[in-house]
Amino acid sequence: MKKLEKFLLFLTILLVVFNLTQLNIYNFLEDENKIALICFLLSLCALILVLILIISKRIRDKNKGT
Repeated sequence: MKKLEKFLLFLTILLVVFNLTQLNIYNFLEDENKIALICFLLSLCALILVLILIISKRIRDKNKGT
């Protein structure tokens, strides 16, 4: 299961970087840029969810040991 979590973390980081490269800084208010910005924010949300999953499993494993 840890390999799957690391793989998901890697994929979400790749999505964040990819969507960040799609943003056009010079014309920030274009329609295409809005889509890239929304995708960037959604990939950040996915990254946060994967990190919460990993941290909650670590906490669960610590509580099992005591």
